[in-house]
Amino acid sequence: MNDYKKTLEKVKKLVWKNLKNESSGHDYWHSYRVVKTSLFIGRQEKANLKVLELAGWLHDIAIVDNKKDHEIKGAQFAKEFFSKLEIDEKIIKKVVDCIRSHRFSKGIKAETIEEKILQDADKLDALGAMGLARLFSGAGKYKQIIHNPRIKPDLDYYFKHGRSSSTINHFYDKLFKLKGLLHTTTAKQVAKEREQYMKEYLKRFYLEWEGKK
Repeated sequence: MNDYKKTLEKVKKLVWKNLKNESSGHDYWHSYRVVKTSLFIGRQEKANLKVLELAGWLHDIAIVDNKKDHEIKGAQFAKEFFSKLEIDEKIIKKVVDCIRSHRFSKGIKAETIEEKILQDADKLDALGAMGLARLFSGAGKYKQIIHNPRIKPDLDYYFKHGRSSSTINHFYDKLFKLKGLLHTTTAKQVAKEREQYMKEYLKRFYLEWEGKK
């Protein structure tokens, strides 16, 4: 086993230890999917796959202890963790920068192709069938109501509280804005189908809400 594979195994074990019981949709398997999606996009966009793989695994490593600033804490953690291993300093810097810039709610601008891809992959995991699963899982954890037609979507409320006023409002406060925030052509193509799936779900939801189906 070469040094990179050994490092990768250490990273996976660390992520499993820290995130295996996280229940808001940012668990070990979220990181797994972000890695897979990042690599898929990265191959199309000719990015550094090692950077994407390491950053994808570690992007939410600090979310359990510090959700509000987990991108900052995660970047610091990754820098310290990799400084003890034999990893190229250029790769470490790129991984750290990717983690620091991955948040939707912070509005941080991605500079490198790897930063853009990690942002895209993280957003894509909030869309489609997987996005629906995560949405309702997180809503249950935070005791969020499903829907109240009297309460309208409110982006200011979302940014103030870190979550929407209802689960259905989250589609409009955040999820349906994600496609327009993506950087890469590959991610935009994936998002188009995933977003359509969610729109079809909402059509059915509203019909059942009114007892028409």
